[in-house]
Amino acid sequence: MKRTIILRDAEANLASGKPWVLRAAISLACALVADGLQWLIPPLWMICDGAMVVALLLIWGWRWEIAVAVVPEVVPGLDLFPTWTLFVGYLVAMHRKK
Repeated sequence: MKRTIILRDAEANLASGKPWVLRAAISLACALVADGLQWLIPPLWMICDGAMVVALLLIWGWRWEIAVAVVPEVVPGLDLFPTWTLFVGYLVAMHRKK
């Protein structure tokens, strides 16, 4: 007897309510932790930024905007601004627009 495994597309899953909300909540929690740790423990900024990029890639998949969001994190002085939290807000707003 043969068994068939059906894999669904991640983007199609995002369109249905709950999984999209869960991804947005996880992304926001990760962004708040990363931005908070950068304020509290400044020497960890590289680790926080790297972990945040990996987390966003795992949660949302490849998006060119992620590469653009890394630029302010590299510029000295701008890394104190909560860029990850704003970027996740941007991702959520753009996904709602679709």
